[in-house]
Amino acid sequence: MKTNQLRILFVVDAIQGRNGVGTYFQDLVAQLRDRVEQVELVSPRLDEPHPCQGASLPMPGDPTQRLFLPKMRELTQFFIAMKPHVIVIPGPGIFSFAASWIAARLGIPVCVTHQTDYNSLVNLYWRGAFAGVARFLLAWLNRWMFRRAASVATISDPMLEQLRALGIVNPHLVGTPLAPQFIQKPVTAPQSKISKVLFVGRLAAEKNLDHFLALSKARSDLQFTIAGDGPLRPMVERHVRMQNNLRFLGWCARDTVVEQVDEHDLLILPSAVEAFGTVALEAMARRRLVMVTPACGINNWPELAAGLFVMHAGESPRQALARLEQLPVTARWQMAAEGEQAARAINEQCLGQWSQVLRIAARQAGNLPRPLPSPAFALLRRLASTSGV
Repeated sequence: MKTNQLRILFVVDAIQGRNGVGTYFQDLVAQLRDRVEQVELVSPRLDEPHPCQGASLPMPGDPTQRLFLPKMRELTQFFIAMKPHVIVIPGPGIFSFAASWIAARLGIPVCVTHQTDYNSLVNLYWRGAFAGVARFLLAWLNRWMFRRAASVATISDPMLEQLRALGIVNPHLVGTPLAPQFIQKPVTAPQSKISKVLFVGRLAAEKNLDHFLALSKARSDLQFTIAGDGPLRPMVERHVRMQNNLRFLGWCARDTVVEQVDEHDLLILPSAVEAFGTVALEAMARRRLVMVTPACGINNWPELAAGLFVMHAGESPRQALARLEQLPVTARWQMAAEGEQAARAINEQCLGQWSQVLRIAARQAGNLPRPLPSPAFALLRRLASTSGV
């Protein structure tokens, strides 16, 4: 089947635009609309709740986020009405498990993505026996979902190795898409001097925000901006009250992120754990300087290397920034220009990779087992039918 004949449904637990996974699929769906027959995204939203979005609970350890439950009847109706050729889910999650369960009973192939380094996050947040139990359960859940999938995709070489370690024989490598705003809006030339520095992302422990804040305190000659939300928001607000050169914007819509990237000279991603680092790619697409740590998965894409300034192992952001400032202006301009070109090329490459993965998954439809519907699913299907779907 050709790509432009496919109907693709993405079912995602992450709130749209609120973290890396939610942003990834929001951007991917926007880019695929002109390439497939139909593409839809079922994902929780805070501004306009999705019809399949049910009640929610505070996310454990992060009250700035919500854990939403799917409305099973509405979700089943959505599947039956759309008749997708492939369901794409990042797992594990409540929406993901619900979609996998419905897809299995309708005989629809499922593509599962691996975009979060769960082991590293567990090591960062928990210790002792609880961490061991969490690692075991997450590995078991991931393995269960991956082995039931028609295809499995991930976003970096280290995560490919994680999949192979779980026994996945032929995982697919896919790039990261850009939101249309980052490509379509005209780009402005960078300044000759670094005077404004930006961080965009979740305000969470894995982002090493304390390193960014320490840099802002040490470099009073520069202006710093933080955009995002998360459990470390009180720490950021405390620093803002004490520093004249630090500004906090809170969570920002994508159009605002584009504007902020354009207003700044350098974006820093000081993360300790980062599967890719979408915001780094976005800043590169806007011809801005980007500094990342060795932990960021974006470093594993050789095509992007010329447009990234990577901190050395054990190097502080202050030391790395001083090293960057020592480069000739022409060298920094060349880095930004090559970064823009590479980011746009990787976006096109990503869409081609996803087209291939989706075609491969769709071809598996005839090879899927067709289990007899469970009594619960039969009831859900009857309820969906009585609604006129």
